Amino acid sequence: MAKDYYRTLGVEKTASQDEIKKAFRQLARKYHPDANPENKAQAEEKFKEISEAYEVLSDENKRRMYDQTGSVDFGSGRSDFTWQDFSHQGDFSDLRDIFDRIFGGGSGFGGGNESFFGGFGNNEPNLDLITEVKITLRDAFEGNSTTVKYRRNAPCETCKGTGAEEGKLKRCPTCNGTGQQRVVQGQGFFRMVSVTTCKTCNGRGVIPVTPCKVCKGTGSIPTTENLEIKIPRGVVNNLRLRVRGKGQSYNGKTGDMFVQLVILDDPLVKRINDDLEVTQEITFPEAALGGDKTIEVFGRQHSIKIPAGTQPGDVIKIKGAGMPHLNAKGSGDLLVVIKVVVPKHLNSKQKELISALMEEGEKKHSWLRI
Repeated sequence: MAKDYYRTLGVEKTASQDEIKKAFRQLARKYHPDANPENKAQAEEKFKEISEAYEVLSDENKRRMYDQTGSVDFGSGRSDFTWQDFSHQGDFSDLRDIFDRIFGGGSGFGGGNESFFGGFGNNEPNLDLITEVKITLRDAFEGNSTTVKYRRNAPCETCKGTGAEEGKLKRCPTCNGTGQQRVVQGQGFFRMVSVTTCKTCNGRGVIPVTPCKVCKGTGSIPTTENLEIKIPRGVVNNLRLRVRGKGQSYNGKTGDMFVQLVILDDPLVKRINDDLEVTQEITFPEAALGGDKTIEVFGRQHSIKIPAGTQPGDVIKIKGAGMPHLNAKGSGDLLVVIKVVVPKHLNSKQKELISALMEEGEKKHSWLRI
C-alpha cells in the first residue's frame, strides 16, 4: 500500500513548502527519540516516517512524481527509507539548538551522538557513488538504455567480501566482538568515557583468521565496471536512479550507485510537464482553406486536420501523444503550434492573385489578415 506522506505530516495536498516545513519541525520536536526516553524505539520509527515524508514533499521533483504515481523509488522496486536518502540535514539547524539545550549536546542533531542519523558523525565513509548521465528528450520519451563506465572498490570475489581466506572469521580480540572501543580520560571522580569505532576490526566485531591473499584482508579490490541503466519512460530531469549494491565496498559493506539523469533540450520538441509541444509551418492558403497535415515526432507519425480560417499561434491538440506518465498509465498530449509562413519573394502571377484577393476584401470592407 502506498504511503500517504501528506497524512504523515498532517498537511493538505495543497500545502505550501513553508507549511510542510513547519509541520515537519513540530513533529520532529515531538517524536525525537531523546525526547521520548521511555518509548525510544517507537519514537525513532515515527521520526523516520516523518523524515521520509519530508524528504519527498520538500523536493519539487519528488513531490510531483509522488503526486502522480504514489511512489518516488524508481528502478529498484523498493521504497524503504534510510538516512543516506535524507538530503535536508540543514533544515535541522533550528532544532539542534533546542535539543542540545535540553539534552546537553547529545541530541543527535549535532552534539555528541549523531550516529542516530546513520553516518552523520561516525567514522565510516560514505559508500554511495553518484554519476551524472546526459540523455536526450527522445530517450526520456522512449525509455532507452545507456551504459555507465566507472571505477569502484568492488567486493573481492575470492573471499566474497569477507577479507578472509575461505571466509573464516574470528571475534575481534580488541573489542571482544562489539565493534567499539571505550576510551577513558581523566582520573578519580572526573573521568570522561567516550566510545569510538574499534580500529582493529573497523567496527565489524570480527577479523579474518587468515587474511585473503587477493585483497590483502580488505574485502574489496579496485575494478572498472560497465553498468547498464534502463531509463524509465517519461523520466523527469535530474531524477536519480538507485542501483543497489553497485557503490564502494568497504569493511564488508557495499553502498549504492545513484545515476542522475540530465535531459538535454531538443531543438524541435519542447516539454511542458508531460505534454510535448512542436511547431508546424503552413502556408497562407492552407490557413485560409484548411487541409490535412502529417507530422513526425520521435519517429511516430501523427495526422492533423487544419481547420479553415486557422490563425497564427493556434494550437491543435493530439490527446495522449505526449510524454508517457512516469510509472503510470497514459501519456500527456502533443500540442501542435501553427505558424503561418509568409513568402518573402513573389513572382508576378502570385502578386496579381494576392492583389485581386485584397481588392475583393476591400469591397466587403474586411481585411484579410494573417
